Amino acid sequence: MTSQSMTPAVDAGLPRVNETVLLAIALVAASTLLFAACDIGAKFIQNEASAEKIAWWRNFAYVLVAVPFALRREGLRILKPRHPWFNLMRGFSAICGTILFLLGLHYQSIPDATAISFVSPVFVMALSIVFLGEVVGVRRWLSALVGFIGVLIIVQPGTSSFHPASIFTLVAAFVGAFSTILTRKAVRDSAETMMAWTSVIGLTVATALVWRELPQTSWHEAVYGMAGGLFFAFGQICCVFAYRMAPASLLAPFSYVQMISATAVSYLVWSIVPSLTTTIGASLIVASGLYSLHRERLRARAITTSCV
Repeated sequence: MTSQSMTPAVDAGLPRVNETVLLAIALVAASTLLFAACDIGAKFIQNEASAEKIAWWRNFAYVLVAVPFALRREGLRILKPRHPWFNLMRGFSAICGTILFLLGLHYQSIPDATAISFVSPVFVMALSIVFLGEVVGVRRWLSALVGFIGVLIIVQPGTSSFHPASIFTLVAAFVGAFSTILTRKAVRDSAETMMAWTSVIGLTVATALVWRELPQTSWHEAVYGMAGGLFFAFGQICCVFAYRMAPASLLAPFSYVQMISATAVSYLVWSIVPSLTTTIGASLIVASGLYSLHRERLRARAITTSCV
């Protein structure tokens, strides 16, 4: 599962590659492995725990890690966010997106679900028009179309290979995009504040959904559920530190390493090799995302130049 985006706006300029930048890149790469490991934990217990309960484990571990982390760095300021309603909506959308992704993951391989989830930037672009008033040119729309074609190649609607569960993954990507829009609107709140609120709201919602199931938890489920949750939490923290060290425009392309990580761990654990359609579709999604990022950098640079 991809990270719950808390990255800042794309920067116009890029710094000279140095040790700090290299460390930031390493942290992003590490986060992709942690998120892939998180999904493996979900796969191991998907037949004994519902998607809602696996989401509960993730948010339970997330609270244990994120809240002390946020308190140590920001203090009690996290209790009074500058954008409380945006944080509430962001927390609710994040838990909804997690549950939807896990519902899809139950019937899909990790590489397939991961590839579809990376269409989220396309949804961000579309939603930014409505909620942020951004103007999107023809070339970015064509890039979005390429991304959707990649999704269609993976999902293969109308064929015997189509599984309805892929719709859950696609909707999860849309919900994740909405969460990203809320992140951009809550610009005056720190990443630590958003992490704390997201984790607490997610745990609250998940507990309301599964509290009757909690007494029937096996040791097997507890071990893999908690491990997956910790992988998820530390993956988020890796992202926070990485985007503090280097611009989003430099680091964003490295997030696509998660597709490689998902493929690698799936092969090592289950000997799953992505199909040709998944490989082609994922390549188109990555190309679409990288081109959109390139256009965003050019736009940001033009805005900066015009303000000088």
